[in-house]
Amino acid sequence: MMPDSLRALLVHAGQMLRKSGPAPDSAFFLRLLEREGPLRTLLLRWLRLRVSPDALPRMRALAAPLDERARLFRQAVSLLNVNETYKTTGSDRTRLADETILGLMADPDTGLAEAKPLRLLDIGVSDGSASVALLSRLPEGAEVILTDLHPVLYARGPGLCRVYLDGRRRLLGVKLLGLYLNLSLDARRDATRYEAIDTLNPLLRERLGVGELRPFDATHDVLATPAHVIKCANVLNLGYFDAADIRAAAANLGRSLVEGGFLVVSQNNACYRDGEAVFVLRKSGQRLLLAGQTNNHAALSLFDERPGRGEAEPCASS
Repeated sequence: MMPDSLRALLVHAGQMLRKSGPAPDSAFFLRLLEREGPLRTLLLRWLRLRVSPDALPRMRALAAPLDERARLFRQAVSLLNVNETYKTTGSDRTRLADETILGLMADPDTGLAEAKPLRLLDIGVSDGSASVALLSRLPEGAEVILTDLHPVLYARGPGLCRVYLDGRRRLLGVKLLGLYLNLSLDARRDATRYEAIDTLNPLLRERLGVGELRPFDATHDVLATPAHVIKCANVLNLGYFDAADIRAAAANLGRSLVEGGFLVVSQNNACYRDGEAVFVLRKSGQRLLLAGQTNNHAALSLFDERPGRGEAEPCASS
């Protein structure tokens, strides 16, 4: 029988190989990937082309209009796998969650219209692209905190030999002679002599005036000043956490809410109608009570206190 340690090593090696490959990191390559269909399949599945973190500063500095730079930057970010997380993003990707939040703000019974200023915490935003639609519709003076587990990546070395760390300064990968190896190891490094790679989409900084993404871990971090609304899109998913961890993470997020504040949890998945599901929890004392839902999020039942509920109902597809 194969030892557990050897089995784990082989599994990790297989995962590493699937995430690795030649990394052109060029605007030409990313433009080709925008063509959905056989060409994209050929490039990613059969030729196994990848992007490294170096694609991000290249797209940011590209001599092109802002909207094009933002689009290519978003494409590059969506192809990055950073240890335990996928940084998949997209413009207007969380439409249902955004409309739910705007509906709460317009409802006089929520009290959000009287919040001056309204404070919103947006968790796991990747490069921030999926937050643009909501940010442009918030009331004047609203305070928004955009966060991610990996708001900054780190790189070191000459062009032919680069070493990368994730936002927690763990060894992410290396690029040798154009070949990107996604190592995703827990080994931590001192990032003092590394250059920082900002993962904030240039559209947010140059058009909306967003200064930075802040690091935030939903499982244990707490805001110093609580928010009225927390948007948590594509984070509290059964693909990342088990049922107990999702409940614990939600309870921790409740510590960053004002009394009567709202936690809006959403997930994008093809198994939901229109590709997205959302539910809303409202803080009441030390509890988070279900206040609404749309499209039956897979984790909804974990917070539904009606008899016969309480077990997660995972999507049939991903």
